[in-house]
Amino acid sequence: MEELIAVDMLSELTTSLTEAGGEITSEPMFEPQMGNSRADFLIDARFSDAPFKLVIEAKRSAFPRDVREAIWQLKRYIAAMPLGNSRVLPLLMADTISPGARALLREEKIGYFDRSGSLYLSADNLFVLVEKPASKQQARSLNNLFVGSRAQALHAVWTFKDQWFGVHELAERASVSPTTASQVLIELERREWVNSKGAGPSKERILSNPHALLDAWSSYVASIKPKPLRSYYMRMTNIDEAIHEIDRICDETGVRYEISGLMAGQIHAPHLSKISQIHCRIDHGGESLLRKLGAKAVKEGWNLGVIDSNPRHDFLFRQRVAHVWVTDPLQTYLDLLQLDSGRSKELADHLRLTKLAGPE
Repeated sequence: MEELIAVDMLSELTTSLTEAGGEITSEPMFEPQMGNSRADFLIDARFSDAPFKLVIEAKRSAFPRDVREAIWQLKRYIAAMPLGNSRVLPLLMADTISPGARALLREEKIGYFDRSGSLYLSADNLFVLVEKPASKQQARSLNNLFVGSRAQALHAVWTFKDQWFGVHELAERASVSPTTASQVLIELERREWVNSKGAGPSKERILSNPHALLDAWSSYVASIKPKPLRSYYMRMTNIDEAIHEIDRICDETGVRYEISGLMAGQIHAPHLSKISQIHCRIDHGGESLLRKLGAKAVKEGWNLGVIDSNPRHDFLFRQRVAHVWVTDPLQTYLDLLQLDSGRSKELADHLRLTKLAGPE
């Protein structure tokens, strides 16, 4: 049993079982052994007057790889149990259970319970499903890949396309420490988003489930506030000339920038008939650029939106396309999901379909 799974969580489980219509008929048994197999807890309960014995495996957190191991342990223990009058219900209990892990457990008809109070049980004539939103602590555990230097490393994983890569290659491409790169790869293996070969310093990975990565990242982006946007108005004959003027001034002054949003989506995967606003990130020195562009801060009627940038994380994966710097397709997709516009969601879907169906 994971040491950090507290006894109070077992108390929460018994409360949830009772609320779901069950009746606990005995005190839980701790770490019972069956032959060479061991479970973390056994609980006797009744549902609709039918006796059940819950065999519980406890984890600190559970992602798909952890769940496969737990399923094997539960089945091994149950196979060694003597026949009895009670039906057996295997159940995984953890502080946090990822969506992918929940799906695997439901496929195998193995119950689960997590710290939020979510509960799933499935057996003949018994079905219980209680889904509750993740707590802030659980959300941090599930989403730590999508922030800071870990997100940088995750983005770099995407850029390897269908190539095998090692920890140091990832660290160099993402401009992160080998420790951070290694931590991210361990998390990706737990989620079963990468395959691996070899061992030790020569171990390599390859992105194997880009769809799951995109689904999880887009869900995270949809759950957070959009990055602050400073709005300006600049005189422009047309949007293409304005973008090339931004590129010219930035090139002359040595300021990094990247076009994002609708315009970047249109550059990567043409879809919309007309775009009237430019979204971009500008590195240090951006105020000088805005003065040279004659851009004036406005609240309404803007045509230039400057997204707050982080010099440590942004610009690393930008691409030179059509003589301007644009966010790469992955970053463009994530940025589009945060724009408050129906056309941005439409373009995001088109971009994903045409450019992100597999590793780009």
